[in-house]
Parts: sequence; structure tokens; C-alpha cells
Amino acid sequence: MVQKGDLKIVVQMLRNLEKSGQEIKFKAPLVVAAPTYNIIDELKEEGDWEVLQRYSGFEFDDFMPKATPRKEYENQLYLERPGCNLCMGNQEKAEKGDTVLATSTRLFAGRVVEDSAEKKGESLLASTPVVVLSAILGRTPSMEEYKAAVEGIKLTKFAPPKKTPLDALSVHY
Repeated sequence: MVQKGDLKIVVQMLRNLEKSGQEIKFKAPLVVAAPTYNIIDELKEEGDWEVLQRYSGFEFDDFMPKATPRKEYENQLYLERPGCNLCMGNQEKAEKGDTVLATSTRLFAGRVVEDSAEKKGESLLASTPVVVLSAILGRTPSMEEYKAAVEGIKLTKFAPPKKTPLDALSVHY
């Protein structure tokens, strides 16, 4: 599930790319759904929702909901109705044979994307920054591109263990 922190990461990445002068044009669809309406209200109060709107090609409208689930996507940012990852795979799916890079762990074979006659559908798990930057670039970012896009964002407090995995398995008598 996307958290408010993930949405803040998207906004800061867009701001970083703006500041660098890089054109922000999506080369793959980026589908974003806040977990709740309350989160959207907080983002609006904090001035972050307008950044997302600036780059959005679609924003949900509760007064004019979609009549059918989406199965085809343009290369743009979609601001979908709040909920649990759009229930992607329950109703909406990517086009058959697509490769989907997602932050959701519910990427079971055939759930989000089905195989086509020409190509097996792929669902790949990645971090929010990798998904966002990949949608903008149309490919996996280089380390330099990634570092520039996430500058000033505290992504994690995780630090790998100082011991190697083999050290952890060794037994001392």
C-alpha cells in the first residue's frame, strides 16, 4: 500500500527534477493512489497535491467516476481514487504482455498483467523512487540519475549488517 511518505517522495522527486531543469515527461504510465481521502486533504494543505496535479494527465473525479475499469494506459501520471493500490489486478489490469514495475507486493502471476500470445506479462517489485524515475525515463535509472532525483529525501534508516552472511553462520566452539 502506498503511504503518505511515498507520495511525499514522489513530490520531492518532481521538485528535484524541476530544479535540475530536466523536462518531466512520462515515457511510461505512472499510476498513483493515495491510501485515503484524508491523506489527499493533508497533501493539499501542505502544497504537495498541486505538484502532483501539475504533472497529472488524469485525476479521479468522484462526481464523474469511470464507467469501466481501465485496461489501456497513456504515458502520463494518473492520480487515481484513494484506496488500496487501486485493487490493481482485481478490476484494473495492465495490457496483456506488459512489464509492470510496482511498489505493491501483490504481484502474483496474472494478477496485474496477463500473458499475451507474443509475450509473458511481468510484474516486478521496486522502491517508490525507482518506479517513479523509471516511468519518467522509460527505463531503469542509472545510479547518478537516481541519486540526483532523491537528493534531500530520507529514504530509509536501514544499514546493512557489518558482518558478512557467512560470518553470521559460522559457529564458534
